[in-house]
Amino acid sequence: MMKFEWPLLLPDDASVLKLAAATRDICEYVVDLSKAVGLAPGLTPVAGGVTVHHACHARAQNMGARSADMLRLIPDTQVEVIERCSGHGGTFGVMKDTYPLALKVGKPVARQVSQKGSAELCSDCPLACKHIGQMLTAETGSNLSPRQSHPIEILARAYGVF
Repeated sequence: MMKFEWPLLLPDDASVLKLAAATRDICEYVVDLSKAVGLAPGLTPVAGGVTVHHACHARAQNMGARSADMLRLIPDTQVEVIERCSGHGGTFGVMKDTYPLALKVGKPVARQVSQKGSAELCSDCPLACKHIGQMLTAETGSNLSPRQSHPIEILARAYGVF
């Protein structure tokens, strides 16, 4: 919003343009930081690997799959990327009338995640991640779906923060 929509709404406001130019997604920031000065030592591998759902809003920002790039900084960690719609779409995935369609749209993603077999599932969109996890549980009839997180949480765990 601050990066793209505010400048469209207020194109002549210097403060808005300055804020937009300085705004970064957290994963984008960590990747840029790693290139500029490196990261602190101490990252440990993510056992079982990570499947990253490339969220719609990350695509809309035209920044690439920075969350996957960030997770690839973790040594000896397999990182898989899925670039399909999760079906969640804001309130679309939680409204009673549209929920069945949200499941139908997201089912191919759930199948792909299941096929990857990673221990971790993440997305820049926490709701999309939970939606995919819910579909995996429904598909398998088991609560053994991958751990669901935001990419920055996985990086924090790789540092032993929690």
